[in-house]
Amino acid sequence: MLEALEKIKSAEEQNERVKEKLLADLTDYESERKASLQKKREALRSEFSTALSEREQVLSQELETEEQELSRNAEDAITLMEKNYHSKKQQTIDKIIERVISEYGGQ
Repeated sequence: MLEALEKIKSAEEQNERVKEKLLADLTDYESERKASLQKKREALRSEFSTALSEREQVLSQELETEEQELSRNAEDAITLMEKNYHSKKQQTIDKIIERVISEYGGQ
């Protein structure tokens, strides 16, 4: 009977050691997983930040290109309007002179 109790006690002690080792292993595994998860979070944040920065650069470049194109178009429109103005101005002056001459004669 005493031998059986000693075996039970030994088995319980062995179970306790196994339990403690399993708990330690589980704690280590949990720490590793947390560290791995943190690394992945940081990598994702970095990737997101990089992607966002790249997208901002692309949009900024597109906006600058569009602004330049609009500026060129505006300059072209102003040049055309000035040309038309000068052309119409001269035509109007010529017509006024013709009308004055026809009305009052060339004296």
